[in-house]
Amino acid sequence: MSEACVVLNDILIDIMDYIKPAYCNEDQFRSMWTEFEWENRVNVTTSVSEPRDYLKHVMKSTNMSCLTPEGAMSGDCDFLSANMYARSLFGEDALANLSIEKTEAGNITGHVRIHSKTQGIALSLGDCITMGQVAQKDNKPSV
Repeated sequence: MSEACVVLNDILIDIMDYIKPAYCNEDQFRSMWTEFEWENRVNVTTSVSEPRDYLKHVMKSTNMSCLTPEGAMSGDCDFLSANMYARSLFGEDALANLSIEKTEAGNITGHVRIHSKTQGIALSLGDCITMGQVAQKDNKPSV
């Protein structure tokens, strides 16, 4: 009898195929935020000059929905904070908080904090944001 070996290291799985936008209320978000053990903080490095456009970019890059009401983000302001939420097909929750500001020079600075129960989701979503920022720098369409 011969033995067979399958090498799984070369199999690449795109987490974005398994993450879908989801919704929860503010109390549920706060409860999960404090309960989840894993946090990944991604510093914002972008060529996008408008805070709302960057939020849209992050939502698209991560398949997350924005929980912050549109009315809370309306008006002309150089600061934006928004909560986002997604859920995997396996029932794993992922939360994010975007906190950015537009500088006098017209750049956006800040960070995105991602919370989840598992390290893999937090790191993978952070990688999606980072890769999206790299695509912007390479002048690839991303929004």
